Amino acid sequence: MWHQDIHAESVEVDMATNNEPAKISCPCCQATLVIDRETLAILYVTEHRVKAGGASFEKSLQDLKDKEKQKSSRFQQAFEEEKQRKALLGKKFQELRKHADTNPDDRPPLRPFDLD
Repeated sequence: MWHQDIHAESVEVDMATNNEPAKISCPCCQATLVIDRETLAILYVTEHRVKAGGASFEKSLQDLKDKEKQKSSRFQQAFEEEKQRKALLGKKFQELRKHADTNPDDRPPLRPFDLD
């Protein structure tokens, strides 16, 4: 026996002739059920499709350009940091070299195979 509930009132049914299948639209997911009127079997289900697009082409293009600018600025920042790091390492190397030349006592010990 059919019992109507709260949701049954909001279901949209395409009233066709008795020979044609009934089409029912689900209020929750917007899917369409096609039901055989004689057997009450579901013939097929068509899911609701969300239209593609959303944003306009110009907005998407602008978003891509903004992302490209961000990538470029991040690359430039990383490039500058790498330059500074190389300069710092070069200065450290020169200082350590001067220190090694002025203090011969701090030289590394001879290796065993150098004595042969």
